[in-house]
Amino acid sequence: MSLHLVGEPPADAPAAGLVPVGLPVDQPAGRDGAEAGDARRGRLAPLWAFASFEVGRLVRSWKFLAITVGFPVVFYLLFLSDHTAGRIIDGTVAWRVYLMVSMCSFGSLVAALNAGGTRLSMERASGWARQLRVTPLPAWSYVTTKIVASMLVTLPVIALVEVVGAGFGGVRLSAPEWVGLTALLWATSLPFAVLGVFVGFLVATDAAFPVVTGLMFVLGYFGGLFTPVGFMPRALQIVARALPSYHNEALALAALDGRTLDASHWLVLGAYVAVLGVGIAWKHRVEEARGIA
Repeated sequence: MSLHLVGEPPADAPAAGLVPVGLPVDQPAGRDGAEAGDARRGRLAPLWAFASFEVGRLVRSWKFLAITVGFPVVFYLLFLSDHTAGRIIDGTVAWRVYLMVSMCSFGSLVAALNAGGTRLSMERASGWARQLRVTPLPAWSYVTTKIVASMLVTLPVIALVEVVGAGFGGVRLSAPEWVGLTALLWATSLPFAVLGVFVGFLVATDAAFPVVTGLMFVLGYFGGLFTPVGFMPRALQIVARALPSYHNEALALAALDGRTLDASHWLVLGAYVAVLGVGIAWKHRVEEARGIA
């Protein structure tokens, strides 16, 4: 232990007139934490502004809202009478609940594909992506913000279908069950958001709408969102288990039925996110190198 007299600086203190390396001469050393925090906030501000702008554009578009909200709600009301509302379809899950979960999955699929696929393709064609390159936004922020915006707009769609299910379908769940179901459906819709962005990067503007529409109904029908997978022919059941829409719905139904959430569902959904994410990163880098994005 070393001792020093009161009023005498410790031996390891910097000499008079000097400051620790890395700090400006006219800035006290104690302000480095505050300055670092300001710098971080400064870097995040453009990202937050861009994300808010993207979400605002989506919710202000009446066409987008009409499609994403209208399809699942109308289909729920139309298909509710296909079976007796209380008929058991999956485990202990009744038809009214099964259909609500299916239309929540379909609604999140529609919202994500339209938010990422059609709109992103149009933006790339208009040169909007190139203009963003001259802003302070990092290169990865464009893709990330698109995925985040898609995820944000799927949440109210899921919630609205649940409200319709409770009000018109007679679905009765406890408060924790409602919260858990909403969170699970929302979290497992991430592959839909990534798929939408992937389509937006891959498909030309004139083909984007037909491709998105086709994917909506292929993943919806063959994924078991319109017809319970157990009612399908054996060959179609095999196809369904390869699609993310099936696993999104299956996890929610298992949670409502009190069953264990099978790891295979999570693995398939994670694989879709990983593979599509790699594809998006590759395509984005190619377009940046060519000056397209």
